[in-house]
Amino acid sequence: MKYSIPYIAYITVFAVIPFIATFVIAGVNYNLKPIDLIPLEEVLYNTFIFSVFTAIFSTIIGYFLAIAVDMLTRRWARITSLLIVLPFTIPFTASALIWSISLYGGGYGWFTYLLHIPYDPLYFSSTAIYTVTMVSIWTSIPFAFLIIFSSLKSIPQEITESARVDGLKLSEYYFSIANPLIGKAFWTAFILNFVLSLGNFDLPYVMTGGGPGYASTTLPLVVYQEFFLLSNIPAGAFFAAILSIIATVPSIGLLYAIRGKRSPMPSIKIRINDKVFKAILGAFTAVILFFLDMPVYWMVIVSIRSPLDDFVSPPDFLPTKIDPSYLISAAKTSVPYIITSLVVSISVAIITIFISSAASFEINKNKRLSFLLPLSIYFYSLPSASYIIPVYLLIGFLGLLNTWWGLILASPVFTATYSVWLMFNFFSGLPKSYEEAADVFSIKNKFIRIILPLSRPVLISSFLLSFIFSWHLLFYPLVLTSTPYCMDFPPQGAQTVTIFALNSIGNLTINWGILASSALISSIPVLIVSWYAIDRVIRGAYRGGIKFV
Repeated sequence: MKYSIPYIAYITVFAVIPFIATFVIAGVNYNLKPIDLIPLEEVLYNTFIFSVFTAIFSTIIGYFLAIAVDMLTRRWARITSLLIVLPFTIPFTASALIWSISLYGGGYGWFTYLLHIPYDPLYFSSTAIYTVTMVSIWTSIPFAFLIIFSSLKSIPQEITESARVDGLKLSEYYFSIANPLIGKAFWTAFILNFVLSLGNFDLPYVMTGGGPGYASTTLPLVVYQEFFLLSNIPAGAFFAAILSIIATVPSIGLLYAIRGKRSPMPSIKIRINDKVFKAILGAFTAVILFFLDMPVYWMVIVSIRSPLDDFVSPPDFLPTKIDPSYLISAAKTSVPYIITSLVVSISVAIITIFISSAASFEINKNKRLSFLLPLSIYFYSLPSASYIIPVYLLIGFLGLLNTWWGLILASPVFTATYSVWLMFNFFSGLPKSYEEAADVFSIKNKFIRIILPLSRPVLISSFLLSFIFSWHLLFYPLVLTSTPYCMDFPPQGAQTVTIFALNSIGNLTINWGILASSALISSIPVLIVSWYAIDRVIRGAYRGGIKFV
């Protein structure tokens, strides 16, 4: 149990106590009048539409993409997988900026041009929330794909070979045989995408600011507005408590889906000719790949083309003149923000590995600590707004606001809880013979000397994923920091690269080149790390090394 103490202490201070404190603060000096000004029904409706539609469409699309990729040869499967997960590598802030220029009306944005939409759907109350939801689906499809695809690859080889020997069509194998076996992964992906979108602050905030009016305002935005902009801490805590209560229901469902023994998916008898089945899924995959990757291509094009090409209809998909001035300017300006993001993300990843690896191993071996796994999954699935107010007050009390240390201490609450879950699945499959051999030869500190070296694949994957999640954060840096790094020592200022990208949005006008360049600069470092990390996950899925459920 000694190895779990740092993890228990951390989640107690930065998860359990802040979660409870949110409900306590909500009941202190509660002022009802400011709440009356907020159309709560509309906000709840927007939150519901945003979360449910994201979960439904992203999981279903990810499900069919996983089947399509599973039918490919290993080489093409890896290439296609990396193209599918491309949006997952882009920070939410950059994603919002990419789509803001893609949706521009008048035939200037690629999306509105191809669909013959004469206006920007973000500017109208009747379409704003659905447009932001579409972008949320775009960012969530890769996550669902990874979970379901890794589950497909974990199906025992004997079952696959038996299906071939019995002469089953591909459609029969996937819908009748594989479907029940990946049911847990399907519902895990669905619930995870639901709870993660439930707490998604970045997309609505960056794309619309919750407008027009309250047309696209969700609960996390209200928490931020009440707490940070209006300084009404009890009101902010009240909405955070509502958000936590709503998130608790799917979180319990997630625990049930993970720990349940019965398959939640039926066996469906569908018989389609293999060539027809492949053609249908191939066409579907091609359309979805265009939808997933075109915004990233558009970001690159807009960042390096001449500003004169911004307002040309039809839009220029292959610019004839290259003008990298905005990109070079953004690269120079972003240096303080990138340094902060690198320091914070690497530090968070190191802390995550340090406290999570030992805890997940002991949870797997010690029944008295088994409660930590569902507790970790529960706190991972809660929105960041559930903790933000008490965490802000704690960091302020410690005098760490607008510092690297403030972000480094607060951010692992998301990565450590997820890593415990991921590593627990790895340690569950680790042969007991290694520990027995250590006991036979009386090897002390067997976890450090025997288990950790054997755990290198999952440690590296957890480190990289923790780095990626930390780099993507906007809500915590937005609340806990106020200025960029001063480029001196001791360091002062701690705004991250996501805030740098956010600053590209002007108050009166929007420069497409600056916006696209800022989005690209904020994405490049994590894009490289993400592709390497996700390639490891994909290769791990083939070997059964990385499992999500």
